[in-house]
Amino acid sequence: MNIFDLFIYAIVAIVLVTVFLTIAQNFPPIEDASTMIKQNLDVARLDPNLGKLFLVGTLNYKKDDLITSTGLTPQGTLTLIECTNPEICCIRKSEQGEKNECEKAFEWDYDYLKSIESRKVNTFVRCVDVDKINTCKVYIGLMPAQARVMNVENIGENNQGNTEIKTTLTNSGKTILTNAIAQLKLFKEINSHWVQADYEVDSQEIQMLQPGEEKILYWEIKIQNPGNYQATIIFEANNGGFDQNSIEFNKTQNTFCKGTIQGETIYNAQNDNYEELYHCEGCNYAHECANAWSTKNPKITYYPKSRDYAYCIKNSLVESC
Repeated sequence: MNIFDLFIYAIVAIVLVTVFLTIAQNFPPIEDASTMIKQNLDVARLDPNLGKLFLVGTLNYKKDDLITSTGLTPQGTLTLIECTNPEICCIRKSEQGEKNECEKAFEWDYDYLKSIESRKVNTFVRCVDVDKINTCKVYIGLMPAQARVMNVENIGENNQGNTEIKTTLTNSGKTILTNAIAQLKLFKEINSHWVQADYEVDSQEIQMLQPGEEKILYWEIKIQNPGNYQATIIFEANNGGFDQNSIEFNKTQNTFCKGTIQGETIYNAQNDNYEELYHCEGCNYAHECANAWSTKNPKITYYPKSRDYAYCIKNSLVESC
């Protein structure tokens, strides 16, 4: 073999090595199921992602694989495992009889998953905070129930001048969603920041939602002060994580509220003075009636009594306010 042949072989060897390295870079080694689940848990447990469902992927579980919750758990997190497809999983190990043997693809309980046979299965993760404890769940099989707020609408003001909010909720998963609750939180814009208003409205319960089923709910909000507001709907379920959605709207001054005529004068025995009543029309709240008269006669102090009356105070029956 001469020097030229050696040179050719060296070039060929270099080319083969280069091709091999290129292929290795483009096709990295396949990570095992545990590693991929851990990576997704690290993302799902972050605050912006809490309550949301993450698809890890269609993972390849090999026969006799054993995945434990403690082996998956990031520091400071409680992790549970659940199979959501009874066709491929036996019932929970702790619910089986002593002599029962699993004859399906997976044996499981909340603290482990064991592969009885090799199988590729969809795997999901979701994390929430429960009593300030970061709690995550790994789902094997069907996409679990997931609470979702599809939209929030301001459908206008009713006859009482109250703002009506409509929202559409759904279960975007493939299993039944149970024991859900929807609540509304109201925020007001103050100095370019949203500040939660001191206002409470009753939450609404939803016992069950089938996969893909929608539920429409309504709320009535009594807003006394004009300004920019944000209504946020929070929808959460014991087995469906949570979701939220918001709408911003402006509450304007009631232009239909007007002071009309002076009414009777009544004696207030408790304060030993007299209240001179003034009628209003088109007002939704007592303070609107008082403001309407204050705008009409700014030199007199008017106090709210009802949405139909305001009053001023005088010390005797004959004198004026």
